[in-house]
Amino acid sequence: MVEPVDAKELIDAAIERAEAAHEGTEGAERAAERSFRDRVSVLIGVIAVTLAIVHMAAAGAQRESVLKAVEASDTFAYMQAKIVREAVYKTAGGDAATRADYAREAARLRQPSRSGHGIGQLEEKGNELQAERARAVAAGEGYELGETALQMAIVLLSIALVARSRPIVWGAAGLAGAGALVALATAFSVALPWA
Repeated sequence: MVEPVDAKELIDAAIERAEAAHEGTEGAERAAERSFRDRVSVLIGVIAVTLAIVHMAAAGAQRESVLKAVEASDTFAYMQAKIVREAVYKTAGGDAATRADYAREAARLRQPSRSGHGIGQLEEKGNELQAERARAVAAGEGYELGETALQMAIVLLSIALVARSRPIVWGAAGLAGAGALVALATAFSVALPWA
């Protein structure tokens, strides 16, 4: 038979063992949760830096698009002014010598020049600028798509921190990877299928 004092000691020892085991389990759970939060926080930081870089590239592409549009517009306006001058020279009156001078001047406006200001040269340059603008617009759209994916990944990672969900982390990491790949493909001028 067990004496009451011995029974109390056995019970106290069993309680201490149970509490120690429970504290050990809680400590391990807290350490695992802390490790999870730390990793997700670092991932958020890496994605945020990537987002900032992609955003700078998108802003640069947008700026380039606007500059090329303005430059193309200026080039075409200059070309049109030369066409108007050419028309004036071709239709101007006067004696035969004056008309011949005007005809030579009208022909000169069409001829290529070293400065690149012939009507045909200006048209070519304007078309090139429009093509560059179109490439910059497409790049801006590619970067914006990458930005959007990265922003969504950051939001999902924030949700994963609250929900303590590894599947959400994996989904967010995949989305961030896709966004970074789209931005990288855009940077290397790889044509995106939907662009």
